[in-house]
Amino acid sequence: MRYLALLIAVLLDGLQILLGLGFAAMQFITPAGGAAVGAGAGLSWCWQSSSGVWALLDAAKCVAAGGAIGGVLSAFAIPIGAAVDVALSLTIGGGVIMLLAFDGAFYPSTVIKGFLAEATPFLNILPVWTGMVYRCIQRKKEGEHPVVKSQTVQQTIHAPVVPKHFRDIKPAKMAASFILLILAAGSPGFAQAQSLPAPIQYVVYPEVPGPNQTVNIEAQGVGSFLGEADITWTQDGKVVQSGVGVRKYTFTTGALGQKTTVGISIDSSQGSFSKTFSFTPSLVNLVWEADTTVPPFYLGKALYSAGSSYKVVAFPTVYSGNARINPSALSYQWSHAGDSVPDQSGLGRYVFAGQGDQLQASEDVSVDVYYGASKVGTAAVFIPASAPQIVLYERDALRGTNYDAAMPQTISLKANEITLQAEPYYFSVAAKNAGTLSYSWTLNGEDMSGPDTARGILTLRQSGSGAGSAAVGVSIQNTNPDQFVQTAAAALQIVFGAAAGNSILNLFGL
Repeated sequence: MRYLALLIAVLLDGLQILLGLGFAAMQFITPAGGAAVGAGAGLSWCWQSSSGVWALLDAAKCVAAGGAIGGVLSAFAIPIGAAVDVALSLTIGGGVIMLLAFDGAFYPSTVIKGFLAEATPFLNILPVWTGMVYRCIQRKKEGEHPVVKSQTVQQTIHAPVVPKHFRDIKPAKMAASFILLILAAGSPGFAQAQSLPAPIQYVVYPEVPGPNQTVNIEAQGVGSFLGEADITWTQDGKVVQSGVGVRKYTFTTGALGQKTTVGISIDSSQGSFSKTFSFTPSLVNLVWEADTTVPPFYLGKALYSAGSSYKVVAFPTVYSGNARINPSALSYQWSHAGDSVPDQSGLGRYVFAGQGDQLQASEDVSVDVYYGASKVGTAAVFIPASAPQIVLYERDALRGTNYDAAMPQTISLKANEITLQAEPYYFSVAAKNAGTLSYSWTLNGEDMSGPDTARGILTLRQSGSGAGSAAVGVSIQNTNPDQFVQTAAAALQIVFGAAAGNSILNLFGL
């Protein structure tokens, strides 16, 4: 492989020498002369490739094109030649270096000198590539055949001389790094070497603890030097734990707003390191409310149903020193189902308004609270989806609907007439206001309608003096396509006439 690199180097030098001499000669020709030579070359080429009447037309075009190219080449011969030479060095020359590296004949000092010579004006017409490859091959041969100093001393093998910064890098990696460095140096957006990452990383869990909560701190490093290091932990200025390889520390925070300071000092073979952590317990409570239907003066909570809208309000308790921070001075970064919601996040925005997904069984909302650039609190809440319901109430013509007592599954009809009110629970309020809640009534399986059935009100009257029972059913369907899963049904058995008077239900006051 080394001789293939030598052959390519010879061809590359020959090509560069010819191009260098050619472009140098063109520099001494005036632009007018270059244009004339180019025009003549274009005319000759077109005349040989065309015939007849079309030859004259093609000749005019070729004369113009050849003259333009010749003029440009003669005027900018040196810059064009330099650009071509650099392109050849970065492509074919880079391949030569890779061949040397894979053969174990990559010597940085020799290669760098060759590149510097190629970059020097007027020196690139010399066979620099050939000399560089030949020198690397010679040094490789010297390493393969050790030189015996004497019969009484141990043989000394002349290995390739590698600078100390490259001793731990294989030749192929050295060559690749060198080529990337040369390519990057020629790029306009080249950035200087990036700073190395810190040798020690610290893992704190939880990141923002609450009051009286257990906190774990662990020091992690690259390699095994931490296992042999002397590590000392302090809490509020007092040494609480020390020893070789003691990388973990666990403690419990104080009361709300009580500051705790934890420090770590590491004395290792790679140097001394220290870090100080400060913890001030905070508390963030999240309260949610759903925009769903409930009866007037209902004392319970309006539960969330899939597809309904809801709100989450954050109530933070955060201290800075001994003073509690005003909630409006904090920044709130909201997330929904793990995705950040920037349009509802920001300074003082402690209310999150969400629209539920009807295909999800719950809504996941979380918030990170910041005071300036410091994260001071975090909280999350899961809002379960409840199934909508229908509750039947008796409605009086004068007193209205009696919400104090819901109807049981079976009732005894004491009068000739009864009015039922079907009250929807946990349906979307927006759907109710938009009129997308559809009521359907049945009596003994037959559809029924009346003047107020679309509003959930049905009036039943007993005709005649017979006795018996009737089954009344009602269902509600949200016809909004985004809330189609919101549906519910209820049934009521009514006993009337003589059967009502003799029914055991009367024993229970029905």
